[in-house]
Amino acid sequence: MKLSLRHRLIFVHLLMLLVVTVAGGLIISYQLEDYYESRLFHQLKTHVDEVEYLLAVGAFGTNSLAASYNLLVDYAETVNARLTLIDSLGVVVFESGVKMDSLRFVENHGSRPEVEMAAREGFGGARRLSATVKERLFYAAKKVSPRHRSAGLLAGVEFVRLAVPLDEVEAVLRDLRWKIFGGGGMALLLIALVSYWASSRLTAPIQKLAHVAESVKKGDMEAHFAPESRDEIGELSELLNDMLAKLRDDVKQMRKLQTMRSQFLGNVSHELSTPIFAVQGYLETLLDDKVKDEKLQKSFIEKAYRQTKRLNNLLTDLIDISRIETGDMKMSMRYFEIHEWLTKQITELQATAQQNGITLELTPSNTPVNVLGDRERLAQVLTNLVENAIKYNVTEGRVEVGYKDFVEEIEIFVSDTGRGIPEEHLGRIFERFYRVDRERSRAVGGTGLGLAIVKHIVEAHESHVHVHSQVGKGSTFSFRLKKMGESPLAQIRSQALA
Repeated sequence: MKLSLRHRLIFVHLLMLLVVTVAGGLIISYQLEDYYESRLFHQLKTHVDEVEYLLAVGAFGTNSLAASYNLLVDYAETVNARLTLIDSLGVVVFESGVKMDSLRFVENHGSRPEVEMAAREGFGGARRLSATVKERLFYAAKKVSPRHRSAGLLAGVEFVRLAVPLDEVEAVLRDLRWKIFGGGGMALLLIALVSYWASSRLTAPIQKLAHVAESVKKGDMEAHFAPESRDEIGELSELLNDMLAKLRDDVKQMRKLQTMRSQFLGNVSHELSTPIFAVQGYLETLLDDKVKDEKLQKSFIEKAYRQTKRLNNLLTDLIDISRIETGDMKMSMRYFEIHEWLTKQITELQATAQQNGITLELTPSNTPVNVLGDRERLAQVLTNLVENAIKYNVTEGRVEVGYKDFVEEIEIFVSDTGRGIPEEHLGRIFERFYRVDRERSRAVGGTGLGLAIVKHIVEAHESHVHVHSQVGKGSTFSFRLKKMGESPLAQIRSQALA
């Protein structure tokens, strides 16, 4: 059976308390037993000394042996002890628990433990079952001192022994044990109640956390872990809330990506189907020999060619987007001179500008500046921006390309005198397949992926594309690249020339 944390805590507390109570009770019980035995031993030793003295001074009389025997028996009964007198051979000459005429039947006591100990050390004690009276007794035996050995009733007596029953001592010890273990039991019960209360308070927040976690598991992303204390459990609640907040963001992002993926697939299908169906239509018309005019045939072929070119551009852009997003397109970062590079790019794009009746100019600059970037990918960025500026410009419009020098960066810009972009579209123009004017975009052969590619490549250079546009006046796209810092020698030369 699976135990809850609360039950395990209670079980551990009770088990520890039980072990401590039993161990403590046993230790105290044994210590008390030793204490009482030690105290009893000293009392018996004192009584034995008294008996030895009384026997030596004749306190029990010496005229009649029978009278003395009876007096000694009365004394033993009065002090609630057994008195035994033993000679040097171990023969019992007096035993308060045995009648005088039966002494001859009492076995030799020379081998008794207390007697042997008294013979060696002068005083001995033992705890055992009496073979004579069949009772558990505590014995104390003393070897009679030489100065008392021939006096009074001690004549011929070698050992004086007293014994008391252990029933009273054991009764006291049993009573103490019951009190110890009874108190321990009460404490056990009390601590069990306290442990149950404490464990309930401790595990209740954990159970609430588990309940909330179960809700999250079932899909309730709005669940919240409520911190009820400032201890470790409260800190855990706050940590779980932070994790849950991040999880919500991740789920939202995942759903957004799923939506974008679905839209992307739909857009790709639509963008591919348009040129494919157009080419198919032109080819079917030509194959059916319905068009006999050579000029019209050539027109159909040119239109089919433009559609296949558009299809090729679309596939090329799709491949680039895929490579960028999967990380397969690696950037080769090198320092290069920006003005020389821009001059080359503008020269290559002049033919496109002239075909569309657009003036393409590079802002002059006499300051050579080296920037860090991937020349090939940045050429793709500049080409896309310039071609867009040409395609969406007005008749006899202008496109200006240049750069501005900042402290640590160079800002490259492409400005046009075109129609401009309405403000409500500015936040989405970098989305894949998003077009401000769909009909014009298809007419000029746009794939809808150019600005998305620009955005990804620029961000790979740790920069961002900024757009400033006014409807009817034109647009400016710009991004920044890091400059190569001047060497200390170059700085000294610049200062000297200044």
